[in-house]
Amino acid sequence: MRVLAFSLLSVLFAFASACANSGSGADAPGDDGGGTSDDAGDGSSPGKDGSLADGGSDGPVIVVSAQQACSDNATAYCTQLGMCAPFLLTLEYGTAATCISRQTPGCLDELSAPGTGWTGNSLESCVKARTALSCSGFFYAKPQPQACEISGYTLTGAACLYGAQCGTGYCKIAGGASCGTCTALGSTGAACTSSADCDGNLACTAATGGTCQPPQPLNGTCDAITHPCAGGLDCTAGVCAGPVDGGAKCSTAAGGAQCDYNQGDYCDPSSMTCLAYTLSPPATCGPATTLCTGGSTCYHSFCVSPVQPGAACDATMGLYCAPPSTCNGGTCSSPSAAQCK
Repeated sequence: MRVLAFSLLSVLFAFASACANSGSGADAPGDDGGGTSDDAGDGSSPGKDGSLADGGSDGPVIVVSAQQACSDNATAYCTQLGMCAPFLLTLEYGTAATCISRQTPGCLDELSAPGTGWTGNSLESCVKARTALSCSGFFYAKPQPQACEISGYTLTGAACLYGAQCGTGYCKIAGGASCGTCTALGSTGAACTSSADCDGNLACTAATGGTCQPPQPLNGTCDAITHPCAGGLDCTAGVCAGPVDGGAKCSTAAGGAQCDYNQGDYCDPSSMTCLAYTLSPPATCGPATTLCTGGSTCYHSFCVSPVQPGAACDATMGLYCAPPSTCNGGTCSSPSAAQCK
């Protein structure tokens, strides 16, 4: 069972790239939304300096700075992640403090990106709405809360890095690419490679050759062609089912009972039982059931810490960048929407 990456980034900056680096295969909660550009919900006007805006007859209204909003977003996200899935927090970040420190740079870049629809106030409204979600909603909500559905001013077909830059609310980025293209979300029957390509609550039926289709609920009938399960559910013997608990019987085959990866469980092939992964602090690692913490990569049986922005990176040496930074020309660099033209 994997979490659906529902991005802020868009709203939750998180660690899909860290999962790829560590080899764990997990996605984090995350999402590009689509809405209005000034969706603060409090009558304030856009501002970046934290000053007071004219609130009319209701009096002055505080305009939240991008720095404050991104700080609040990071703290709320990491706190919620720690409550809903402490395993994922430890695996990808190690500590809540590290989690918070990795969220802010990308958030600030998105709030200053060309054509962005985000303001400090609209992000604060999104954080409030996201924090009210259940753990299931936090991981799998699609569509996101209305306050998090932000669109921008970049035209369809233009370069982008974040969905909030696009008039469509969606920036499609091909695997391995540094920038994407503003693209319309797919309606029922449209081609897709992930559920992020689909409008509303539609889900993609397959990673390749898939189409956007209405998701089926818990215990609903499912198949791989036209009836995908809703987020957080797996199609088990033709029925949408949730993950089984630790100690329960499971299957390593497609369509069998799946363990809850978000809570740190895997299906042991010898006993066909859900067992807990062992988490290793920066030290030795392996076999596959012993994972490195803090976003570290297991390289030749040793946990290698993620590389910080500005330092050298080399996948052949197990030197992966700490997300959201990526390896460019052998050096880790933070995301920059200004480079997407």
